[in-house]
Amino acid sequence: MEEWREFEEEIRHVYDALLNQNDEGVLVTRNAKVRGRSGAFHQIDVYYEFERASVRHKVAIECKDTERPVDKGQIGEFAFKLIDIGNIMGLVVSRSGYQNGADTAASHYGIDLLRREDLPSMGSLLAKRLEKVALPNETYIGEPFWTIMELADGRTTGSYYASTHPGTQRMHIPLLFSKPHAERVMKQAALDPHRWAVRGLPKFSLRAFVLMLELFEMRGHGAMILFLPPGAKGDANFVGIPISRQQLVEEYYDAQVPRLKGEDNHASILIYNKQ
Repeated sequence: MEEWREFEEEIRHVYDALLNQNDEGVLVTRNAKVRGRSGAFHQIDVYYEFERASVRHKVAIECKDTERPVDKGQIGEFAFKLIDIGNIMGLVVSRSGYQNGADTAASHYGIDLLRREDLPSMGSLLAKRLEKVALPNETYIGEPFWTIMELADGRTTGSYYASTHPGTQRMHIPLLFSKPHAERVMKQAALDPHRWAVRGLPKFSLRAFVLMLELFEMRGHGAMILFLPPGAKGDANFVGIPISRQQLVEEYYDAQVPRLKGEDNHASILIYNKQ
């Protein structure tokens, strides 16, 4: 990934973690397209919006990963987008700082300026957030699903095991109602137990899974419930039932889950594996 993409994704991660400390459901997207009052669509590096007390708050973040400090002309270009979109807060994060006059221009347009070092520590912030909410550990109980996830240094990475459906190039992430059944799938796939592990998906982790599944479906893949009837013999085959993101939300999560917006959201976070 190019350095500027990594910089944008890092900033998106930071704000996603800060805004969702208690599962508020604020969706922070990268490379969003936002329609202005002129009818034109404006590219926004990092964008989020939320509603509080019936008031819609919108924030656009411009990420500048350049060797030269940001000048007032670049601030003016960003301000043009904000003015056309309307009712939106602007923020610039620069790796190399700002030239003289940039702060005056930013103040004139009501844009906040930050340097890279002003952001919280990415590593510690993201690690704590993922451990708390998104990534199941060995103590989690499936509500109602179990699945197979990748490990690194004994901890879940956030990547899910997916296998190619016979006769197609479509991949499916397996979901099972029983931990022993999930362990059986893992054994049948001959997965390395040092790299893969069965994990339960409690409701708050299922929400993170649903968000990820939308992106997976955009790529032409999906999820599949694998089922064995009670008392099935050891050599019995699983029955596979494809299930969509929308079906998971309506039939198992039973609460609203935000849709992804913009393009290329979370594209660098998840790695899918097939046997």
